[in-house]
Amino acid sequence: MKQLLSSLGLFSLTQTLFQVGTVMLMAVSVLIGQKLAPSPENASLPLSFVIFGTLLGLYPAAQFMKWKGRKPGLLLGSFLGFCGILFIGYGIYSENFFWYVAGHLLFGLHQSFLQYLRFVAMESVSHSQRSTALSWILVAGIPAAFLGPLVGLWGKTLIAEHLYLGCFLILGFVLILQFLVICFLPKPNQRFEEHISGEVMNQKPRSLVYHFQNLGLWSSVLSSAFGFGLMAMLMSAVPVAMKHHGHEMHLSTLVLQWHVLGMYIPSFFSGILVKRFGSPKLILAGVFVLSLQVFSALQGTDFIPFAISLILLGVGWNFMYVGGTNLLVEQYLPVEKNSIQAFHDIFVYSTATLSVYGAGYLEAKIGWHSLNLVSIPFLIFVFLIVITHMSKKKREAFI
Repeated sequence: MKQLLSSLGLFSLTQTLFQVGTVMLMAVSVLIGQKLAPSPENASLPLSFVIFGTLLGLYPAAQFMKWKGRKPGLLLGSFLGFCGILFIGYGIYSENFFWYVAGHLLFGLHQSFLQYLRFVAMESVSHSQRSTALSWILVAGIPAAFLGPLVGLWGKTLIAEHLYLGCFLILGFVLILQFLVICFLPKPNQRFEEHISGEVMNQKPRSLVYHFQNLGLWSSVLSSAFGFGLMAMLMSAVPVAMKHHGHEMHLSTLVLQWHVLGMYIPSFFSGILVKRFGSPKLILAGVFVLSLQVFSALQGTDFIPFAISLILLGVGWNFMYVGGTNLLVEQYLPVEKNSIQAFHDIFVYSTATLSVYGAGYLEAKIGWHSLNLVSIPFLIFVFLIVITHMSKKKREAFI
C-alpha cells in the first residue's frame, strides 16, 4: 500500500506540474499577445496554437510511445515544452510575435504527450486500482488551479524591463522539475490489457455511413466539441475582458482559479451522475449550466458576475465533456475504437483551436457580453441533437 501511494503521489505531482503551465498560459498568453500581435484581433492566436499543437501531436505522440515506451514519450514531451518556453521567452524579450507563436506551438506538442499521463498511471497499477489512479490524476487539477494563475501574477513584474518574461522563467523551472519527477515514475504493469479475445479479433467494423447516421455519435462528438470550444473561448477571453472593464490582474487570476476548480471538482461526482442518470441527461445538465453561465455573464462587468459565470463555465464544461466522452464509448465496437476516438479528438481539438483564435477577434470586435451570446445557438443545437437521440432510443426500446 505504501508503494502504491508513493507511485500515485508521483503521478499526481507530475500532473499538477503539467497543468500549472496550461493554466498559467490561459492567464497571461492573450494579455502578452495584445502587446506583441500586429493587431488586437490576433492577440489570442498564440493560445490557439497551443491547442493546434496538441491536435497535431496526438497521433505522433501515440506512435512514439508505442515504439519507445510511455516514459520516454513523457520525457520527450517535457523537453519539447521546455523548448517552447525558451521560444516564448525569446519572443517576449525581443518583442517578436513569430517566436512567441512558435513557442506556443511547441508547448502544444508537449501537451499532446502529457495527455497520456492518465493512461500511464492507470497502466501502472492493477486492474482493481485503476479508478483510484484516475482519481489521483483528477485531484492534481486542484492545486494547479491555484498555482497556475499565481505563477502568472508573481512572474509579471519579476523582470521589470520585460513584463511577463518572469512567468516563463518560473515555468521553465517547473518543466525541469516535471522532467525529473517523470524519471522516477514506475513502469507500466506488464499485464495491462495483454489479452485480446478472439471474438474482438473477428469483429468487422461497420461502414462510415452507419456512423455518420448515428445520432448517438453526433450527440457525443458535438457535446464534447462545443463544450470544450465554448469553455476555451470564454476562458481565454476573460483576462482581456476584465482588463478592459478596469479589473486588476490579481482579480482575473482569482476568477481563473475558481474557474479551474469548477472544471475539476465535479469530476468527483460526475461519474456517479452518469451511472445514475445516463450520459445524455448529464450532457443536458451541462447545457443548462452553460445557459446559466451566459445569463450570469450578462448581469454586468463587476467582479461577481465574472466570477460566477466562470465557475458555471467550468461546471458546465465538465458535465458536457464527461457526458460526451462516456456516451462515445457506447457508440463503437472494440474493433472501431481507434478510428472513432480519432474522429472525436480531431473534431474536439479543431473546434477548440478555432474557438480560442476567435476569442481574441470577437472580444475586440463585439465585447464580452456579445461574446457570451455566441454560445446560445451552439447550446440549442446540442440540446436538440441529444433530445432527438433520447427520443429515438426510447422508440427503439418499445419496438
